[in-house]
Amino acid sequence: MFSKSNIIKGAVIGLLQFVFLLILFIYCDSYIKQIIAENQQKKEAELSPVKNDVGLTKVDWAQVKESKPEHVIGGVYLDRIQDFDIVHAKWSYEFYAWFKWNPRKIDFINLKDSVKGAITPVNAPVNIVNGSIEHIETRTFYLNAKGDSAYVLFHMVASATKFFDVSQYPLDNYLLMIQLESVSYDVHRFAFVPDSANSNVSSRVFISGFEIDRNFILAKPHTIKSTLGDPRKIQTQRNTHSQLRFAVFIKRGGIGIYLKVFITLYIAALLGFLSFFAADNDKMRVIVGSLFFAAATLNIIISRIPSTGGISVAEIVNDISLITVLLIAGRETFIKYLFRNNPQLNTLNKWITFVITFIFYVSINIAIPVICLSSLDRL
Repeated sequence: MFSKSNIIKGAVIGLLQFVFLLILFIYCDSYIKQIIAENQQKKEAELSPVKNDVGLTKVDWAQVKESKPEHVIGGVYLDRIQDFDIVHAKWSYEFYAWFKWNPRKIDFINLKDSVKGAITPVNAPVNIVNGSIEHIETRTFYLNAKGDSAYVLFHMVASATKFFDVSQYPLDNYLLMIQLESVSYDVHRFAFVPDSANSNVSSRVFISGFEIDRNFILAKPHTIKSTLGDPRKIQTQRNTHSQLRFAVFIKRGGIGIYLKVFITLYIAALLGFLSFFAADNDKMRVIVGSLFFAAATLNIIISRIPSTGGISVAEIVNDISLITVLLIAGRETFIKYLFRNNPQLNTLNKWITFVITFIFYVSINIAIPVICLSSLDRL
């Protein structure tokens, strides 16, 4: 039996440990929910034709409202993703793009260029925002007898840079966008109308480790912070172009990838908890081994994601494991030294620490994937 004074001392120390871990739990929970909400808000803005993109130049809505452009119907069919590289922030793809317009009202392409081979990446009627057209081929061109309806089908190969927000890694999700923009006309002369009925993704499209969730096409104005030196525009006027956006949602396959990433880390934590049952001479050896396992996992995580200023879910889980193991190490060194003359209190504190840290570690490692997986369902 433990004495009353030792029970009180043990309870006070245990309460301090509990409060510290509870604060850590609440902080991690709120931080992860915050980054998920921010990512969701950013995606919603990118897919809204009437909202400004988060973090980019605001659209000149007054200019859009007063414009009376000719409409060009545009559609996209994503045929293949050739390369997908999160670490180097790039991806490349093949797709079909088609356009329908009235040649009597707007010269979307010069009809002399309608023959196959006449249009190249240099004189293409559209460009790829944040990317480049590496190859373009005219597959079909049609002009009706009246000359007031034209249709062209292009096959394109393109590459683009993209900042992948890895804050939710390894249960991350991304919005891949093909952004087509008119080269020659601004919103006063030209506006895209999305062909939602025919735009889609090929069943052959595959990205290792990800699921293709769904796709969406929209037209949205895009404003840049310059007149590009056009003498016909006043200095405060900005160039605004119509942009055709084809978005593809992708997400990780589920809990399997999560366990693959953290299996080494969970072994490290298990070693830390096993040190409570080890002989006194072996405790620190077990704890040091646990720290090495955790450090190895961190190196694996760093190699799989680009360098960013933020903290990813993977790094949070890794830091939680390191903190847990360090708390165990602190108990077996500093606290044990303080109670060296009171073995009864030392034993009581040992098992209080074990129960509190174990419950904390299991709880937070259940809560984090549940929060992240629920965000994938809302994608």
